[in-house]
Amino acid sequence: MRIHPDVWLLLLVALISGCLPLGGQPTPLPWLPTPTQAETTDPQAGTTPTASAVTATASAVTATVQATSTPSVSPPTAAPELPSTEPPFTWHPSEQAILVEVPGQGQRVGNPLIIRGRTQTFPFEGTLVVRVYDALGQRVAEHPIIAQGDPDGPATFEARVTYGGMPGAGRVEVLTFSSEDGSVVAEATVPVTLEGFPGGGTIESPAPKAVVTLPIKLLARVGQPDQEVNVTVTWEDGARFTQTLTTLVGLDDQGLLIVAVDRVESDEVHPPTQAGAVEIQTLDGNPLAWQPVQILHPMDPGTLGTQVYWIIDERITPQQIRIPQTLGIGRASLEMLLWGPVPQNREGFTTAIPTPRGVLTYPGRDPNWGERVRLRNLTIVEGVAYADFSVELGAHTGGSMAVILIRQQIASTLLQFATVDHVVISINGQTGVLEP
Repeated sequence: MRIHPDVWLLLLVALISGCLPLGGQPTPLPWLPTPTQAETTDPQAGTTPTASAVTATASAVTATVQATSTPSVSPPTAAPELPSTEPPFTWHPSEQAILVEVPGQGQRVGNPLIIRGRTQTFPFEGTLVVRVYDALGQRVAEHPIIAQGDPDGPATFEARVTYGGMPGAGRVEVLTFSSEDGSVVAEATVPVTLEGFPGGGTIESPAPKAVVTLPIKLLARVGQPDQEVNVTVTWEDGARFTQTLTTLVGLDDQGLLIVAVDRVESDEVHPPTQAGAVEIQTLDGNPLAWQPVQILHPMDPGTLGTQVYWIIDERITPQQIRIPQTLGIGRASLEMLLWGPVPQNREGFTTAIPTPRGVLTYPGRDPNWGERVRLRNLTIVEGVAYADFSVELGAHTGGSMAVILIRQQIASTLLQFATVDHVVISINGQTGVLEP
């Protein structure tokens, strides 16, 4: 019986595709569904052809196909690959959702520092926050960063951040926050070494991000001794004022500023409560130090009114000032008194309490003395205020008038409070040292 060529062709395709058994289970064609067990197991199917029979059949099919010109059958073309939906960078399980690329781990960073990185998902409202901490653990900068990218995908970020605080070991943090409750969703932390300002200056008071009022108690180690510098207080809205001051000779033989800073022109409109900064520069504009602060308006609910007593023509005179809310208003008032009146003030206020310049140049100073007078302790017991000061209070000019005025300034500043009826003054725990 003659077999039609088309039948031979089908047999050849089945053999080549692995559908005819060669001593094992048949292999289905890749583009056909796999048969179930019921379809492959048939008890009535009879015996399986032998391998030699299959080989002979295959040879015959091959010869027939070569004799005819029937085209061969090819498997279907593979489906085209879909575009990749993966982000342009690869995230590993060990990485956080925020990756900081610059600065690197342990890198020394200047001021301002440059920060750069990427996020796995677009942050809420497209905003991240970078925070910088100094060697004392103080938060010395906090700055928002606007991310760049697709709201449905990853993002990149880059910013320049100016920081205050103390140079040395620190860290940089980048955070994203929840849209629901404002909690931290993801963060990345990089340890760094903060170089500070090129001029090497630091501001110890006010502390970074401190809440302050005018006048601001400024303690800075900047520049050279007896150097004129500009101290500028700036508000976020662009308001500012500048005072030109002369540095003292600090105990480390470097330039030192210990002074109360305020606007000399008191009729200027005070800006509303907002973020600000204290900047110190040379007269030709080179930066020496910078510190971020929050400056309260005098009528802000977070302030309190108090009085400190200065001297005009050898008579004590009160000045009404505002200070940040505190439970220790007596202590805060005395500490404001110890910083002295604002230089070049319009009212002509002076003080008999030794100033930092007087303490540092006092002929009888002890090598263990500090740079200024400090309040060591203040307690009020049954209407009596016990105010104890550091030994530098003894660096006054001498004479009965100076002693009387010092006592009057301290006592009057405390007697303004209803809880105080009498004041006892001591120096390093010893009373009777400020007698005329």
